[in-house]
Amino acid sequence: MNYWIKIALTSISVALFVLQAGAQTASTALVSGKWFDGKGFKTRTMYSVDGRFVSKRPKNVGKTIDLAGLWVIPPLAEAHNHSIATGVTDWDKKAVSDFIRDGVYYVKIQGNLPISAEDARSLGVNNGSGPDVIFSQGAITASGGHPIGLIENVLLKRGYFPGYTKDTLKDHRYFTIDSEADLEKKWPAIIEMKRDFLKVMLWAADEHDMRAASPKFMFQRALDPKLLPLIVSRSHAAGLRVSAHVTTAADFRIAVESGVDEISHLPYLGSEPISAADAKLAAKKGIVVVTTAKLITWIPKNALPDSERPGVEKAQIANLKMLLDNKVKVAIGSDNTSDTSVAEIEYLRGLNVFNDRTLLKMWTETTPRAIFPDRKIGKLANGYEASFLALEADPLADLMNVKKIKYRFKKGLLLEPAPAGK
Repeated sequence: MNYWIKIALTSISVALFVLQAGAQTASTALVSGKWFDGKGFKTRTMYSVDGRFVSKRPKNVGKTIDLAGLWVIPPLAEAHNHSIATGVTDWDKKAVSDFIRDGVYYVKIQGNLPISAEDARSLGVNNGSGPDVIFSQGAITASGGHPIGLIENVLLKRGYFPGYTKDTLKDHRYFTIDSEADLEKKWPAIIEMKRDFLKVMLWAADEHDMRAASPKFMFQRALDPKLLPLIVSRSHAAGLRVSAHVTTAADFRIAVESGVDEISHLPYLGSEPISAADAKLAAKKGIVVVTTAKLITWIPKNALPDSERPGVEKAQIANLKMLLDNKVKVAIGSDNTSDTSVAEIEYLRGLNVFNDRTLLKMWTETTPRAIFPDRKIGKLANGYEASFLALEADPLADLMNVKKIKYRFKKGLLLEPAPAGK
């Protein structure tokens, strides 16, 4: 090759390298915003460099965004939903759009039609501009246990899981485990699903044997509690965290003693409250409790009669106070496919257990970290992922000002065009 051509090509290569390096290190200046620090809002300038927050001005500033006095908070999160991976693409994509519309960047799907990482990205999740989502895939229950009735008699008839039947959903959308032999036999298939965490079902587990023997309790039963420690042990050995569905205070106690990582409901059946001893043990073990408090407003009457609902709300208040007093980590989750966690927050505000600042921190800090414990998210601070919502009004004056989103910024990227606010 001609000497001068070689020199020219080398020069071009060097120039391209410099341009690429500049693109990688170019930052965005985020000026004149009021930034939430966990207590209140302070006006300051922050920078996004390679998708992370930096408080010191970098050498290269490629872009400036004037936040013009907007209130800046970390993104919101939803720790319990089933709205993605239903098998119905239009419904799934609407849920994805709704999460971003409402500023919910982090989502935990607590039971779904098993989905591959590639298919999840095709729905718009885990792709940079959509919400970051983790999936439990098929949950573990017992024969005749929850959520089999919901899946077979409600969701399947409504059009969820197209192409599947009751027979093909078994040991796929849910697994039935009734013995150690079942666990041994089915565990390879459970692990093969490439799940992000494991979901297990408890339902009045202290009455397991009686419920298992009575047709009266069909679909209102779940795992034999003797199996739960074995499942937790196997899951942890496989690097999987365990989330436990509970319905009663006895379920809560069994889940805590068995070493689960998360309890995915407040108890909503029975009058027995969470005990102080169980709450203290949950806090000591670092177990997260997901609220799903509003679900009592739409549970079918055959599962929760109208006469019991006022008592359940009273128990919710007592249980939330017990968790708060014992410093148990509480995450926001709705268990409602039509909610992104916004309606759950509105319901929790009505219970008057937490003030707006506490709810905001639960929603923007505790919940994201419960979903992604290994990521630096939930704070607007050095080294954390550069993601935030810029609001047109102060959420500490009225938490529902979180609906007034002006800008959505995710890992260094301004999401444009911004979806219409709610």
